[in-house]
Amino acid sequence: MEQNISNDNFKLWTKWFWIGIVIAILSMVSGIVYGIALSLEKDYRKEGIIIIVVAIAWFLFAMFILGPWLKSVGVLPNYQLLQIR
Repeated sequence: MEQNISNDNFKLWTKWFWIGIVIAILSMVSGIVYGIALSLEKDYRKEGIIIIVVAIAWFLFAMFILGPWLKSVGVLPNYQLLQIR
């Protein structure tokens, strides 16, 4: 009976870990906050660090690779600041 309880907890934790990864992809700040909250827990430090790294890596990828590519294709508009002469 003890194994069933621990397996249920593991399945629940796995679900919340993947939800944390999705949060990190959708919003870097939320991913970092969730990762820090997990890394402060004694048993979940590795998972928290993984979520923080995913959040930062996805932000860098989106900012320097995905964003410029979407601008060049024409999906994102190419904004310029107003220049006063």
